[in-house]
Amino acid sequence: MPAIHLHITREQARKAARGHQIQLAHAHIGHPQGHKINVHPMTHAKLVKAHRMGKGARIHLTHEELQGAGLLDVIKKGVQFVSKHAGVLKPLATAVLDTGAHFIGPAATPYREGIRSLTGVGVKPRAKKPKRKTAKRAVGGSLIPAGYSGF
Repeated sequence: MPAIHLHITREQARKAARGHQIQLAHAHIGHPQGHKINVHPMTHAKLVKAHRMGKGARIHLTHEELQGAGLLDVIKKGVQFVSKHAGVLKPLATAVLDTGAHFIGPAATPYREGIRSLTGVGVKPRAKKPKRKTAKRAVGGSLIPAGYSGF
């Protein structure tokens, strides 16, 4: 398997780890500070051709290619960092969101509530829905509708 240097962001690494395609810009192909990844020969040919033409490319990296590049370790370290420092990060994220929402205005409310529901800090408890009253049905009755005279 030929190797190539690719500059891949964390979000692209997450996407690739889930089995999705990632899009690489021309500047990210052959990037000297990028990850050295052993890719399939057809993927390598596609990336080299795109780089020569001054264009980007969309590629699909297999689990083995990601594992060999150590990109799964990057994702794992990020998850470990967040879980380890969750006690500090949650209130900090809430404070940043509250401040940003103050400056942006009411347009930020849906985003703020969405992130609060993810972090679990400052979430309002859900109001219980009132029980729905059902209409009482008449007991008995005929199978023939009223006013029907088709006999």
